[in-house]
Amino acid sequence: AWLIRRFIDPQDRFLWLAQPQDFPADALGFDYDGARFSHLGRRVTFETLLASFGLEGDAALKRLGALVHTLDVGGTAPEAAGFEAMLKGLKSRIHDDDRLLAEGGQLLNDLYSAFSTT
Repeated sequence: AWLIRRFIDPQDRFLWLAQPQDFPADALGFDYDGARFSHLGRRVTFETLLASFGLEGDAALKRLGALVHTLDVGGTAPEAAGFEAMLKGLKSRIHDDDRLLAEGGQLLNDLYSAFSTT
């Protein structure tokens, strides 16, 4: 959701669903089986979005993609364990999805900034 809001469509609105079958017909889904944007081949949804919207040339986003890939299906991103711990902490104290997106988004903004300078 951070990637969409930050780099694809800042005006996008998110609808948090308990079940994919509750998906409205007029919405564009991501990251579940059958969604328009989801895992594709060896790519996780984040990487699929990067490729679909021409964002693969951004080295910092590619590095974040590797991090997300590692957390989702395995990999070798060295920052993954620390990032996972931080996300776990966020999820343990925040139960509102919109607030979780905002605070988790700031964490991703910080990582993006750090990865953009290295």
